[in-house]
Amino acid sequence: MDSEKTYYMQQQQTNDDQQLFDLWLSGDTRGFSGLYDKYKNRVFGFLVRMTGDREIAEDLLQETFFAALRNADQFDRSRSFLSWLFGIAHKRTIDYFRHAKVETEHKQDAEAAIGSKIDAPDQQLSNQNLRGLINEAVETLDPLQREVFLLRELGGVPFKEIAKIMNCPINTALGRMRLALKNIRKELKKRGVDGVQ
Repeated sequence: MDSEKTYYMQQQQTNDDQQLFDLWLSGDTRGFSGLYDKYKNRVFGFLVRMTGDREIAEDLLQETFFAALRNADQFDRSRSFLSWLFGIAHKRTIDYFRHAKVETEHKQDAEAAIGSKIDAPDQQLSNQNLRGLINEAVETLDPLQREVFLLRELGGVPFKEIAKIMNCPINTALGRMRLALKNIRKELKKRGVDGVQ
């Protein structure tokens, strides 16, 4: 029953996005505004975690939506609008690092993604300490593992779409996620956090 409800909700969201997209294409600015308002925070959160810098993320967010405006005719309606946006954000992030040649620490806030998998009663850590430990663990990930992790856990992007975004086979995306979770668990264990599933 839950899977049917989830499917229905996803279909409704896709239909809503299609209606907003059609409004946008017909020249009605409410369509673009609706999509922007609906997804700006999720894309911004992804960009902040990828760059580690809110100002850079703001710039990349604007570039992402400008690129969406310019390339609306290239949107594949068989994909979700959000996945398409994450794909554009992914490309903008790569371009930023390529052109800026910046080495930056990637600070992540992945507590929401894996925090529930930690046995809270067994832990005597405050939320702030736990968040810091999780951030440190995520920072140690290989960049490709980190990106798959963020797209999936923070962006909610399906693995099929992650594979398209990262231009890799779906099994590669799944493998990177498995390695990311394994490495996060290992890093947390090194830091004295047990009970990670």
